[in-house]
Amino acid sequence: MHQPDPTPTSDSSSPLVPRQRRGRHRRSDTTALLGPVPLSVWLTDPLTGCCPRCDRPTETACARRLPADLARQLVEAFSKPGDIVFIPDIGNALAVIAACHAGRKTLAVSGHPAHGRRVQQQLAEQAPGAEALAILRTASGPEQLLAQADRIGERAALALLAPHTPATTTELAGLLASAHRALLPGGTAVICSRQTPAQDTLGMHVAYAQAAGFIYLQHIAAVEAHAEGTELVPHERRDYHGPECACEDRRPTSAARRVVHFDVLVLHRP
Repeated sequence: MHQPDPTPTSDSSSPLVPRQRRGRHRRSDTTALLGPVPLSVWLTDPLTGCCPRCDRPTETACARRLPADLARQLVEAFSKPGDIVFIPDIGNALAVIAACHAGRKTLAVSGHPAHGRRVQQQLAEQAPGAEALAILRTASGPEQLLAQADRIGERAALALLAPHTPATTTELAGLLASAHRALLPGGTAVICSRQTPAQDTLGMHVAYAQAAGFIYLQHIAAVEAHAEGTELVPHERRDYHGPECACEDRRPTSAARRVVHFDVLVLHRP
């Protein structure tokens, strides 16, 4: 696990997309003032029922991309009861369920009406009595997502992002722009992702976050393990593929390349 270079790379075709730069990256002046960025390690439950190679994440098991235990830890660590939590991509609903259980008001956005209806049912089943704290909305693209963020403009204390891997540049830029609009000054955005062998996901996420106006604060490694004395023991391996998985590649993942942690990037909204 490594610390990402927080300097954005850019592309001038869109105000949401950072510019591409050659040579060694330099830290921005704002980030340099923060001093060393700490690396924290959390222990969490394993991700289940999600294949990173699926093409249709919203309609398959890949929508389940955030463990319930990690969702709870993030909500409790970066917000307090009564706060508003903004979730621009509702994913597997575990983030909004965790927020409701913890007494947070939540605005969560889905890209598909059918997915939103399934999430509403999950809320009723898994957070009875607390589901009234959640408002679910649908947005089919970046512009609609920004409009939903404007509903709570600058009132959310926490924005929780768990983009599917890999997320397109348009999707990632849209999620971050909407989070920036929804958060109050001084609020926190958290990006939760899994590193991929072919791409520096962390560096890309930090670059896009800075382009959206965020300050990078901290990298947390949420390891799917439990502690035994001074050792971390990974949880028993589970198959990525669930019954709804649309992926045709069912080869087992090599143990040497197995991903057993989430990378959590903590961002500050000035």
